[in-house]
Amino acid sequence: MFLAAGGTAALAATAGCTAVMDFIGDQLLEQVNVFNETDRRVSGSIVVIDPDGDTALDETFDIAASDSEDNESNGDDEQSVAVYDDVWDGAGDYEVTVELDDAEIDGESGANETVTIDDPEEEMLAVALGSEEVDEPIGFRVGKSLSDFGQ
Repeated sequence: MFLAAGGTAALAATAGCTAVMDFIGDQLLEQVNVFNETDRRVSGSIVVIDPDGDTALDETFDIAASDSEDNESNGDDEQSVAVYDDVWDGAGDYEVTVELDDAEIDGESGANETVTIDDPEEEMLAVALGSEEVDEPIGFRVGKSLSDFGQ
């Protein structure tokens, strides 16, 4: 009985953490999100071409390291994510290209991928730089919530 109650409590706590994480993600994230999971500042560019072949996004980024201790110790309020909204122009396949400036992550300085957006009102793109959660040094994942990006 105790194990069943403990397991239920652990499941409920985990579910609660996921709900809180998704709530925070909904407040902070936009349609396209570039996450720096490395221990150093990363700058570069991201280009998104929409299904009609038009440029939907062409921006540069300069993202702080994911190690928050550095940011807290010097008083900076820098973020380790760059967010972009108003990118999706409807459902379809979008070509995404990321190029890093004067940097490599596990030997890669750029990547591109075609991502499919089925629900442009709900779906977001995460571009993970140096994340252990994806197989590539620069990984792409589509989801509807922050917790989708960790799967």
